[in-house]
Amino acid sequence: MRIAIAALVGVLLATAASFSVVQLASSAQQDQVTEPLYNYGNR
Repeated sequence: MRIAIAALVGVLLATAASFSVVQLASSAQQDQVTEPLYNYGNR
């Protein structure tokens, strides 16, 4: 029974950690996007 509880806790921790990393990465990328990236057609 302890193994099942430990596995469940591990899955929950891994899910929370990956979700927080994805949120941090997406928020960091939104700040770095600049407008000239979308202006290649005007050159």
